[in-house]
Amino acid sequence: MEPATLEHLATLRAKSGSDVDKEIYAFKDKGGRDVGLRFDLTVGMARYVCSRRDLRPPIKLASVAGAWRYDEPQHARYRWFRQWDLEIFGPVSVGADAEVIETTYRLYQKLGVKFSVQVGDRGAVQKFVNDGLGITDQEKAVDLMRALDKAKKKTLGELKREYGTKGYKEKAIESLFEFGRISGSQDHVLDALSERGLESPALVELRDELRGRGLTDVKYNMGVVRGIDYYTGIVFEVMDSEHPDLGSLAGGGRYDLLPRTFGRPDLSATGAAGGIERTAMAISGKANPQPLLVYVAAAGPSSLQAARRTLTDLRESGISAETSLQEKPLSKQLEDASRMGATWAVIVGEKEAKEKAVTLREMSTRVERSLPLSLAIDSILAGSQVGRR
Repeated sequence: MEPATLEHLATLRAKSGSDVDKEIYAFKDKGGRDVGLRFDLTVGMARYVCSRRDLRPPIKLASVAGAWRYDEPQHARYRWFRQWDLEIFGPVSVGADAEVIETTYRLYQKLGVKFSVQVGDRGAVQKFVNDGLGITDQEKAVDLMRALDKAKKKTLGELKREYGTKGYKEKAIESLFEFGRISGSQDHVLDALSERGLESPALVELRDELRGRGLTDVKYNMGVVRGIDYYTGIVFEVMDSEHPDLGSLAGGGRYDLLPRTFGRPDLSATGAAGGIERTAMAISGKANPQPLLVYVAAAGPSSLQAARRTLTDLRESGISAETSLQEKPLSKQLEDASRMGATWAVIVGEKEAKEKAVTLREMSTRVERSLPLSLAIDSILAGSQVGRR
């Protein structure tokens, strides 16, 4: 599905609070209503699901569409961008979290990107701040968790200075910074949490779920917290191992508060979204299989109609085919075929047209053979499969 492009501003605030006004395109419409352009796809899908009490959980939705953010354009960050998004609504289930993580993992695996999946647990972080640092005030705890999120871009000294002005002790920032550096294999992180009395049943169950799905290289990282005011449980990010400057390619996690905001406390939610532009940048320059292309050449004006019919037959057979849109000498057409990177040239002359045959030319070797069009199509498709293997 594609969620609404325009939403009531109150709906968009349901995810990130009033602070989101500074980060999105928001304005009054002709009726004087406060509205805004969607900044992601999750809010619209959650609103839709919460309005449909006839849908039986688990409810799975996906979307690919554009979104807008009022931001300064920079490397891998744009004011208008495209996202893929998938969500699961239903009872609280670590199995649903695992399903979202696996789907995201398989996507980037198929794209051939060298990546890592880093998983965190907001519950474990909250417990550390409350019990380990002795900060029970929820507002202060959330503020301190933001420091953990900033640790990816700021040094310990910078965080000490920033939070020192807010009244936090340096020791608390040091402890938080050290906690955020707990990362590595699933068993290593679980042992480290257990030593601190911060057992995470969710991460234990997730480890077993992922192993059952054959995902053994997903890492745990306590420095992954993502949207502080939004996520409520397991969170994760996908990082490009070769291009860290791109930031996260995708991310997501559990967000049980949003359905409640839309009047559905009976629904929990987990999901993921990824940036299509960033993903395209991650795979650009990588070796890709040469796509199959066939060039249809007419050997003279009298063969044009037969060449056009041959072009149609090739395309209806599922073969990508091109031809010249104007009359050209055969030599020029073959030059075009070479320039386009065509794998084959199918030459149609008067003789071939009468016999319902073609001359099939392999462009790399220049070897030609005359055969019926149906056999030429079979040869092209067979050669394509050999090349792809």
